Amino acid sequence: MFDKKQILYNGQYISGGLAESFSVNRAFLYGDSIFETMFVSKGEIHFFEEHLNRLIQGMKVLKYVVPDKFTVFKDKLKDEILQLMFKNKLFKSARVRLTVFRKSGGLYTPVINEVDYIINVTDPGNEKYVLNNTGYLIDLYDEIKKPINKFSSYKIANSLIYTLAGVYKNERKSDDCLILNERGNIIETISSNIFLVINNKLITPPIEEGCINGIIRNQIINFAKLYEIICTERPVQQNDLLSADEVFLTNSINGIKWVVAYKDKRYFKKMSNFFTNKLNEQFY
Repeated sequence: MFDKKQILYNGQYISGGLAESFSVNRAFLYGDSIFETMFVSKGEIHFFEEHLNRLIQGMKVLKYVVPDKFTVFKDKLKDEILQLMFKNKLFKSARVRLTVFRKSGGLYTPVINEVDYIINVTDPGNEKYVLNNTGYLIDLYDEIKKPINKFSSYKIANSLIYTLAGVYKNERKSDDCLILNERGNIIETISSNIFLVINNKLITPPIEEGCINGIIRNQIINFAKLYEIICTERPVQQNDLLSADEVFLTNSINGIKWVVAYKDKRYFKKMSNFFTNKLNEQFY
């Protein structure tokens, strides 16, 4: 029985379900997990289909068995998210994290490939996409470089490079840090994709460079096509940031955050304003 199994946690013996969870959960033991972070406002999960499709693609890369609830019965999954918001008294907006992990069993080698999932919701502090009034100060984290592989474009539990970049950011008193790939090119920041504006043209690293296949990133690329703004996906180097007129970051919770400075370079926020308005027009 689970209540007979004991572990030591910070010097204290604990037993029961908590002990079992620590002892066998593969997400905890091996980082055998993948997740999606979504924004909800006014009862609508923004870009739900896009998030779910990316999650399913990542699950297939990890050799997970995809549950019917994520495909045939995905409306049930959506209802669970909205009901959880209600139970947590988040009536206006929420930050949702959907975490999927392989069921317990085995050591490095799993016994089965079926999955469990956890959904949690928190208050994001915003009810729509709001562009920051004070621009971000960004720095460069180059102690560890992100490898390019099948996992690179998905949000997997092994996120130590982002964690350590966050520690470095705090040490440097910056707002965010640039992440490099194994080739030494800039691909993203701690929790965002990155766009540069040079001579009124957008530039962003391609997925093949190892960045997260961001949901808002793809929306910006689509907007650029719609409004006939040239957008080029190519490798980005540090010199490009020094040549840029504007730099902004994108993620699913914040939408767009504009960067005011990198080193001695200062930036504008013209396109940041434009794309923030276009994002909001889809929902408000």
